[in-house]
Amino acid sequence: MRPVNLLPQSARPYVASGKAGNGSYVLIGVLAALVLGVAGYVLTTNSISSHKSEIAQAQQETAAAQAKASSLQKYGDFNQVAATRLQSVSSLAVSRIDYERLLRETSRVLPGGVWVTSLDAEAVGGGTTSTTSTTGAAPTVHLVGCAPSQRAVATTLVRLRAIHGSDEVQLNDSGRPLKIGSAAQGGDGGDCGTNFAFDIVVNLTNEVTGYGDLGQKVPATLGGGS
Repeated sequence: MRPVNLLPQSARPYVASGKAGNGSYVLIGVLAALVLGVAGYVLTTNSISSHKSEIAQAQQETAAAQAKASSLQKYGDFNQVAATRLQSVSSLAVSRIDYERLLRETSRVLPGGVWVTSLDAEAVGGGTTSTTSTTGAAPTVHLVGCAPSQRAVATTLVRLRAIHGSDEVQLNDSGRPLKIGSAAQGGDGGDCGTNFAFDIVVNLTNEVTGYGDLGQKVPATLGGGS
């Protein structure tokens, strides 16, 4: 038999049904979500502000670096001009011919009774020292002179091979009376009188150009060692 409570409703003890508790949990969850949202917003705002400060600092550093570079530009331009001039001078020095040594050696190897009326040289790179028509990739020396005989001309050809750096000696012409001394050749046929005149080209190697002796030393018999 089931018991029956005879007390009126107002006198009965209160028993919690649990319905009101679920609403409280929902409210607490909503409040927690709002707190997390506000915290995320604050953190994001702080991060953006920090990045903006870093960007502003980087822009200031960039402007300072550009101003310093502009102030140093004139020194960079001067350095470039100096490097260009140094390169030009070095190029000229490398392509030069040691004329003092060339003339000294030529005077020593010429046989007795033979003399030169014209001597022109062409350095590496095509820079000529006169109106010589001699051409070639290697340095060359063009000699026009006089000899008492054809034998002396032949001896001159052989002895010119002793010049430092001499690679090949070519005889363009030799005869009497001289008909080879034209303005283009740089000679005058009347200088030799009744002697034989010669027109000789000496091809040199590249070792005779540049800063001093780059190759074999000049023999002492030709004035070397100085």
